[in-house]
Amino acid sequence: MTTRAKAASNKPGIRVVIIDDDDFEREFVVDLLKTAGQFNVSSMSSVFGLTNHLINEHVEVVVLDVMMPSIRGDKLATLLRKSPALAKLGVGLISSLPETELAPLMAEV
Repeated sequence: MTTRAKAASNKPGIRVVIIDDDDFEREFVVDLLKTAGQFNVSSMSSVFGLTNHLINEHVEVVVLDVMMPSIRGDKLATLLRKSPALAKLGVGLISSLPETELAPLMAEV
């Protein structure tokens, strides 16, 4: 797995980055958004280098896996929202965990 972002193309559309350590899940979401046709999608398997990618690529929306090895997606979302440089960034969370396991985590957000 690489921590480098798979670059989005220069096509128009909402600039989105998907961050998920699971290759299958990440590529599924990337393909889903690309098929929708309104998104310019990039992806990362790790959060390392994320801030630079968000700023340098002018990303508008980040989709975070809730359960990642380095930091939970909900915790990272909280950190991103506190950054003045990323004040307009849209944040979404995804997970393959059952709702019963996610509910206690989301209560902490």
